[in-house]
Amino acid sequence: MTSTAADAYTPITMDRVREIIGFPEQFIAEKKEPRLGEFAMRFIAHSPFFCVASFGADGLMDVGPKGDPPGSVRILDPWTLAIPDRPGNKFADTFENITVNPSIGLVFFVPGLREVMRVNGDAFVTDDPELLGMLGADGKPAALATIVRVREVFGQCGKAVIRAKLWEGDTRGLANAVTLGGDFYTLTIAEHAQKMNDSLGELVGGGLHEAIDENYRNELF
Repeated sequence: MTSTAADAYTPITMDRVREIIGFPEQFIAEKKEPRLGEFAMRFIAHSPFFCVASFGADGLMDVGPKGDPPGSVRILDPWTLAIPDRPGNKFADTFENITVNPSIGLVFFVPGLREVMRVNGDAFVTDDPELLGMLGADGKPAALATIVRVREVFGQCGKAVIRAKLWEGDTRGLANAVTLGGDFYTLTIAEHAQKMNDSLGELVGGGLHEAIDENYRNELF
C-alpha cells in the first residue's frame, strides 16, 4: 500500500471521541423518527438539492449530489420516497451500490433554511413506466426511479449552513413555503409534541429559540 500523509496520524477510539465531544442532550439523542411527518414531507417537497450516500460492494462509500425542481422527489406515503433519475454521466455509482447493498442516506437542503432534513433507509431501482411518468420533468419521463423505504428521519442543526454562508442571496422564497411563517424548531416540536415535551421540559414552552440562537452565535466554531 502506498504511503500517504494519513500515515502520520493515529486513529482514536470512540471512547476517546466521547471524552472530547461529550454526549448529545436527550432531545437530540431521541429525535430520530421511523416515518415522515407532515413537516418532514413539506421540507422534502420543497427541496431542490439533496445528497445521496450509498455503500458499495468494494467497501467504499459514495456520495452524490442531486438537483431538481422542488417537488421532484415524490412522497408516496410516510414510509416511502421516489427519486427520479435524469440523463447524466452514466457512471451509475449509486445504482450499482444499492443493487448490492440497499442501505441509503439522504440529506435534503432548502435554500434559506439553516437546518437540513436527513433520511436513512434502504432502496431499490425500478423502471415502472407509470412511476417514471409521474416523476417526469420538462415533458420527459424520468430515466429510472429509486424507491426509498424510510427507516429514520431527523432534522439537523444549521451550524454547517451558517458557517458556509450557503444561502445568502436566495430569492425564491422556498424557506417561507416550508415554514409557513414559522421556523424549523417550532414546527419540529409541534410535530412531535409529546416526545419533545418529555425531552425538553420547560424549554418547549419558551426559551428554546433563545438557547438555539445563543448556541449558533457562541458555539459555531
